[in-house]
Order: sequence, then structure tokens, then C-alpha cells
Amino acid sequence: METIERPGGRQRDPQTDVALVEAVLDLVGAGATLSGLSLVAIAKQAGVSRNSLYRRWKTKDALYLDVLDSINGPLPEFIGPTVLDDIAEHVAVLAERTVDKRASRMRLALNAEAEVFPELHRRYFEEIVTPRREAMFNAIRRGIETGEIRPDIDIALVNEVLVSPMLARMASRNLDDLDPVTTSRRITQLVLDGARPR
Repeated sequence: METIERPGGRQRDPQTDVALVEAVLDLVGAGATLSGLSLVAIAKQAGVSRNSLYRRWKTKDALYLDVLDSINGPLPEFIGPTVLDDIAEHVAVLAERTVDKRASRMRLALNAEAEVFPELHRRYFEEIVTPRREAMFNAIRRGIETGEIRPDIDIALVNEVLVSPMLARMASRNLDDLDPVTTSRRITQLVLDGARPR
């Protein structure tokens, strides 16, 4: 997480930011609900003052959005020799987040309380999910351009079929035998076999 300078104020301590994000992940991972957590409890879990937390985030929505952003990590660069390689790497990133139990529980907690945090839910999909979806769409489009994927394919549907197995695993919490690299490669191969030119 980057250090952020506030105009006319002190520079933020990145270690404090990380401690607060980790506190949320730990508490949600232990079974806390997003609505049930208080900023006071989060600060106490992180071992920092309430003022330190309030200087960074005025609301739980703002804090939770940064937590959700932190568990997603950077998008992979699409520089593989084939589109299958690029898409498999993208699916592997999702698989890695899925096997991270705290990350999975954070996303499940948001989905469970989407009606309680509608603005957070909207911003999560707009600012975090949508760029990743567009990156996958672009990889599929490149596959069409290179002839690896047939041109009449429904790009959105291919994306849904690629990511759905990971979402199902996350929802079921059946993660013990999930190897991100092997599983992502198998899913991608299976889906793209059905999407190749006939």
C-alpha cells in the first residue's frame, strides 16, 4: 500500500495502513460481519489509536474499499506467447485470491451485506472488478484477432465460464486441493478448446 501525502498534513505511515487493513481481514476471517465491526474495534485489533484510523478513513465504506483493493493485487501483464497463457495467468490470480481464506471471506462478507453497504458494493464492482473484467475481455479479443478464438464467440459469456469455477469454490469453501496454477490452466484449456475456430 502506498504512502499518501495529505496537503498541509503529515505523511501517512504505510505500516499503520497495512496494520489496519490486516486487522479488518483478521476480524472478518474470524467471523465478524462488516456491519458488526466498529472503527474502534478495528483500531484496537491493529494496535493503533482511533485518531490514526480516523485520519485515514472517515467511514467504514472507505476503509473496506481499500481492504478489498488490497486483496486483489495488481493485474498480471498480458505478455504470454499465446492467449491461452495470458488468460490462464489471469485466472490464476483469481485462484490465488480464492485460496486465501481471509480474502475469500472478505468478498463473501461484502456479498452477504450488499444491501447494507450499497455504495461500497457499487464502488467495488466499478473500481476493482470492472477493470479486471475489461482486461480479460481484451485478452479474449486478442485471441480473436490472432485466430486462437473464433470471432462469433460471446466474450462476456467466455469470461463468466472462466471465472465461475473459482467463484463456486470460494462460495463452497472447498479450497484444500486447489492449486492455482494447475487449476487455472485446466479451466482455461477446457474453455478455449470449446471456443477455438471450427
